[in-house]
Amino acid sequence: MKVDRPLIVAPCRFEWAPVAIPDNVEPGKVRIRTLVSLISPGTELRLYRGEPMVEEVWDSFADIDAATTEGMGVAPEYRITARNQPSGAKYPVNCGYNLVGEVVEVGEGVRSLAEGDRVFALARHQPIFDAREWQAIKVPEGVPTEAGPFAYLPTLGLHALRRGGFTPGLNVAVIGLGLIGFGAALVADAIGAYLACLEISPARRRRAAAALPGALVLDPTEDGFEDALMERFQPFGIDVVVEAAVGPAPLDLGMRILDDQGRMVAIALHPEDVGPLLSADFYNKQASILGTSNAPYQDPAERLSRFTCAANIEFLLELHSKGRLHLEAMHTDTYPAAEIDVAFADLDAAERDMIGVLLDWR
Repeated sequence: MKVDRPLIVAPCRFEWAPVAIPDNVEPGKVRIRTLVSLISPGTELRLYRGEPMVEEVWDSFADIDAATTEGMGVAPEYRITARNQPSGAKYPVNCGYNLVGEVVEVGEGVRSLAEGDRVFALARHQPIFDAREWQAIKVPEGVPTEAGPFAYLPTLGLHALRRGGFTPGLNVAVIGLGLIGFGAALVADAIGAYLACLEISPARRRRAAAALPGALVLDPTEDGFEDALMERFQPFGIDVVVEAAVGPAPLDLGMRILDDQGRMVAIALHPEDVGPLLSADFYNKQASILGTSNAPYQDPAERLSRFTCAANIEFLLELHSKGRLHLEAMHTDTYPAAEIDVAFADLDAAERDMIGVLLDWR
């Protein structure tokens, strides 16, 4: 059978095009009918605008027949790498990689899922698709359908905190409260951080203050910012900075607020010019700067690494089901899936206020 799904065919232009779905579900796979999907404003707005990105990102979405994300986060064999030269647009492209759906058919050999189960999948904006069993992560009872699509993006913050050597009770600052940074802040709070959230957008600060009443939420450009930060966290300062904004200023800010021998973990994708990153503070504080992406996206049963993307998603969904992590705080707007073009246009026009946009396929 064939179903229509949206493709970006040119900058700021969608078209719906058919894709073939097998008549029968293959062994080891499940068929999923999408309930709601999330627009990831960083990557997907770049696809929508036609902005340069690392070539492998464009290539992954240019495979328009692939319904699920493949190969993301898999550690490559050792090699001497070239510079990450950006690639221009490669239209048409698929988009989307965060959704919750309902299992409507189960292939032979599937043991952990049944028809009617709600599942999270790293899959494209598409009404129905097939995925391997391990790619469909069961959503626990008590987790609202509208909260489930937000379970993946905060795993970037979870992975960053692990990279930064986080343990409960440390002082953590998150710089930038877009969807990635806000998710990192929610996770840090849920697992025991003393938290500061730094953001220049008033709307984003208000959202964080409402969701994280115990956190210190500040505009780092305002007078008195340093005094407020020091008053809350003295005498030790910030142990771990999660940097989720773009440009030299957030990196410089992170280095300034770190305590001696502190760690700054960069989630944001930066251009080559990152300013005076190796400033006097870097040496005097003996600071560490760490890069991060995410845990490998692979079958947890293979046990090739201690943490996998799927296992991290399961962990965050469990935290939500126990009332410790409030994923729904990232949800700001919902559009019918048929109006995906309107949703992207509105998000593009009001990016700082509309960070968590869902498409409803029901």
